[in-house]
Amino acid sequence: MAYTKSVDCYEFYDRSKTGEKCSQDDWDLMRIPMKAMELKQKYKLDFKGEFVPTNADMTEKLFWAGFDMLLECGIFVTDQQRVVKYTADEIWDAISNPQYEFQLGSGRDAVQVRKRKVADKRGPVIQGGPTGSPVSEEVFMPIHMSYALEKEVDTIVNGVMTSVRGKPPVPKTPYEILSAKTETRLIKQATALAGRPGMGV
Repeated sequence: MAYTKSVDCYEFYDRSKTGEKCSQDDWDLMRIPMKAMELKQKYKLDFKGEFVPTNADMTEKLFWAGFDMLLECGIFVTDQQRVVKYTADEIWDAISNPQYEFQLGSGRDAVQVRKRKVADKRGPVIQGGPTGSPVSEEVFMPIHMSYALEKEVDTIVNGVMTSVRGKPPVPKTPYEILSAKTETRLIKQATALAGRPGMGV
């Protein structure tokens, strides 16, 4: 697989249709754990009790271990049960050409998300919310409003409704579409009631 251009979402999708077949169990229980153990030994990774390593030499080794993990294992696509692989050049292209800054939200509620470096003095963007967790429709709006009311929270990462009009949002049914539309409407309503109508979601 020769490097020719940056890998975009269309290229990724095409590769997900033709990549190596792999089961979820094989990926979760064999490939990733075995490769992680191998790379831990190869790079002599030892955080010495730190949750996040602060030693410069160890962080360098951790980077290369992660690079090798992506290069050798690729990315598992659960829907297709296939593995998408990248070349080293493609990985370096993605590392070398990040989006350095973008905006979330609008108006006075907008925040600028900027690339941060190790020990950067600028604070991170704080995203609050149930973050993909199941939330009942009865409390969906007030829960999201409670996050929007916290001044430290810059943007909302929403939860997922467990039902809509009392029915489960079964995939590939009209209720799935209705659930997604209702989630969006209720979150925007929640941020507006919290006095932050332009808050990023």
